[in-house]
Amino acid sequence: MIKRVFDEKLADICDDLLTKLIEDETKYDKTIDTFVVKDYFKNVIRNKDNILLCYLDNENPVAYIYLKPIISNSDKGYLIDGLYVKEEYRNKKIASNLIKEALNILNDMQIKFIDINVLYNNLNAKHLYKAFGFEEFKLQMRKPLK
Repeated sequence: MIKRVFDEKLADICDDLLTKLIEDETKYDKTIDTFVVKDYFKNVIRNKDNILLCYLDNENPVAYIYLKPIISNSDKGYLIDGLYVKEEYRNKKIASNLIKEALNILNDMQIKFIDINVLYNNLNAKHLYKAFGFEEFKLQMRKPLK
Protein backbone atom coordinates (compact mmCIF):
# COMPACT_ATOMS: atom_id res chain seq x y z
CA MET A 1 0.00 0.00 0.00
CA ILE A 2 1.22 3.50 -0.83
CA LYS A 3 0.56 6.30 1.62
CA ARG A 4 1.35 10.00 1.44
CA VAL A 5 3.34 10.95 4.52
CA PHE A 6 1.95 13.69 6.73
CA ASP A 7 2.88 12.40 10.21
CA GLU A 8 6.26 12.77 11.87
CA LYS A 9 6.57 9.14 12.99
CA LEU A 10 6.43 7.90 9.41
CA ALA A 11 8.71 10.76 8.36
CA ASP A 12 11.31 9.51 10.86
CA ILE A 13 11.20 6.05 9.29
CA CYS A 14 11.71 7.64 5.87
CA ASP A 15 14.83 9.30 7.35
CA ASP A 16 16.14 5.79 8.05
CA LEU A 17 15.40 4.77 4.45
CA LEU A 18 17.20 7.89 3.17
CA THR A 19 20.22 6.94 5.27
CA LYS A 20 20.21 3.55 3.53
CA LEU A 21 19.90 5.23 0.13
CA ILE A 22 22.99 7.32 0.85
CA GLU A 23 24.87 4.16 1.86
CA ASP A 24 23.72 2.45 -1.36
CA GLU A 25 24.90 5.35 -3.51
CA THR A 26 28.48 4.87 -2.34
CA LYS A 27 28.58 1.85 -4.69
CA TYR A 28 28.31 4.29 -7.59
CA ASP A 29 30.18 7.30 -6.21
CA LYS A 30 33.07 6.74 -3.81
CA THR A 31 33.17 10.44 -2.89
CA ILE A 32 29.82 10.25 -1.06
CA ASP A 33 30.21 10.43 2.70
CA THR A 34 27.68 8.36 4.61
CA PHE A 35 25.85 9.80 7.58
CA VAL A 36 22.69 9.20 9.56
CA VAL A 37 19.76 11.36 8.50
CA LYS A 38 17.69 12.80 11.35
CA ASP A 39 14.62 15.05 11.23
CA TYR A 40 14.97 15.75 7.50
CA PHE A 41 11.56 14.53 6.38
CA LYS A 42 9.83 16.12 9.41
CA ASN A 43 10.78 19.44 7.85
CA VAL A 44 9.95 18.30 4.32
CA ILE A 45 6.35 17.36 5.14
CA ARG A 46 5.69 20.80 6.65
CA ASN A 47 5.68 22.23 3.10
CA LYS A 48 2.43 21.09 1.42
CA ASP A 49 4.06 21.36 -2.02
CA ASN A 50 6.52 18.58 -1.17
CA ILE A 51 5.34 15.06 -1.88
CA LEU A 52 6.62 12.19 0.26
CA LEU A 53 5.13 8.78 -0.50
CA CYS A 54 5.86 5.65 1.47
CA TYR A 55 5.25 2.04 0.47
CA LEU A 56 3.96 -0.04 3.35
CA ASP A 57 4.11 -3.82 3.65
CA ASN A 58 1.70 -4.78 6.45
CA GLU A 59 2.09 -1.28 7.96
CA ASN A 60 5.88 -1.64 7.74
CA PRO A 61 7.52 1.12 5.63
CA VAL A 62 9.86 -0.52 3.10
CA ALA A 63 10.29 2.18 0.43
CA TYR A 64 9.77 5.85 -0.29
CA ILE A 65 9.81 8.43 -3.05
CA TYR A 66 10.28 12.14 -2.38
CA LEU A 67 9.39 14.87 -4.87
CA LYS A 68 10.05 18.56 -4.42
CA PRO A 69 8.92 21.48 -6.56
CA ILE A 70 11.43 23.22 -8.81
CA ILE A 71 11.30 26.02 -11.39
CA SER A 72 13.16 25.90 -14.72
CA ASN A 73 12.78 28.60 -17.37
CA SER A 74 9.65 29.87 -15.56
CA ASP A 75 8.03 26.41 -15.81
CA LYS A 76 6.87 24.59 -12.70
CA GLY A 77 8.22 21.10 -12.31
CA TYR A 78 9.18 18.54 -9.73
CA LEU A 79 12.41 16.78 -8.90
CA ILE A 80 12.43 13.20 -7.66
CA ASP A 81 14.88 13.87 -4.87
CA GLY A 82 15.01 10.34 -3.55
CA LEU A 83 13.66 6.88 -4.26
CA TYR A 84 14.66 3.90 -2.18
CA VAL A 85 13.43 0.34 -1.72
CA LYS A 86 14.87 -1.90 0.99
CA GLU A 87 17.07 -4.54 -0.61
CA GLU A 88 14.90 -7.50 0.38
CA TYR A 89 11.87 -5.85 -1.30
CA ARG A 90 13.53 -5.08 -4.64
CA ASN A 91 12.38 -6.60 -7.95
CA LYS A 92 8.77 -6.64 -6.74
CA LYS A 93 7.56 -3.58 -8.72
CA ILE A 94 7.55 -1.39 -5.61
CA ALA A 95 9.69 1.34 -7.19
CA SER A 96 7.51 1.23 -10.30
CA ASN A 97 4.36 1.53 -8.20
CA LEU A 98 5.80 4.51 -6.32
CA ILE A 99 6.72 6.23 -9.60
CA LYS A 100 3.26 5.53 -11.04
CA GLU A 101 1.58 7.01 -7.97
CA ALA A 102 3.84 10.06 -8.06
CA LEU A 103 3.10 10.59 -11.76
CA ASN A 104 -0.64 10.26 -11.09
CA ILE A 105 -0.44 12.97 -8.44
CA LEU A 106 1.62 15.26 -10.69
CA ASN A 107 -0.65 14.71 -13.70
CA ASP A 108 -3.47 16.30 -11.70
CA MET A 109 -1.36 19.43 -11.16
CA GLN A 110 -0.18 22.13 -13.57
CA ILE A 111 3.30 20.63 -13.86
CA LYS A 112 5.40 20.92 -17.02
CA PHE A 113 8.16 18.41 -16.26
CA ILE A 114 9.65 16.01 -13.76
CA ASP A 115 13.40 15.56 -13.32
CA ILE A 116 15.57 12.97 -11.63
CA ASN A 117 19.30 12.90 -11.01
CA VAL A 118 20.80 9.43 -11.40
CA LEU A 119 24.36 8.44 -10.66
CA TYR A 120 26.08 7.55 -13.93
CA ASN A 121 26.91 3.92 -13.09
CA ASN A 122 23.52 3.11 -11.55
CA LEU A 123 22.29 1.18 -14.57
CA ASN A 124 19.27 -0.33 -12.80
CA ALA A 125 17.95 3.12 -11.91
CA LYS A 126 18.57 4.42 -15.44
CA HIS A 127 16.68 1.47 -16.89
CA LEU A 128 13.77 1.99 -14.50
CA TYR A 129 13.38 5.68 -15.31
CA LYS A 130 13.75 5.17 -19.05
CA ALA A 131 10.90 2.64 -18.86
CA PHE A 132 8.73 5.54 -17.62
CA GLY A 133 9.77 7.82 -20.49
CA PHE A 134 12.54 9.76 -18.77
CA GLU A 135 15.25 10.87 -21.19
CA GLU A 136 18.80 11.99 -20.66
CA PHE A 137 18.97 15.73 -21.23
CA LYS A 138 21.87 16.97 -19.17
CA LEU A 139 25.37 15.70 -18.47
CA GLN A 140 27.23 16.81 -15.40
CA MET A 141 30.95 16.20 -15.42
CA ARG A 142 33.53 16.21 -12.63
CA LYS A 143 37.29 16.25 -12.46
CA PRO A 144 38.67 15.06 -9.13
CA LEU A 145 41.50 17.18 -7.76
CA LYS A 146 44.29 15.97 -5.54
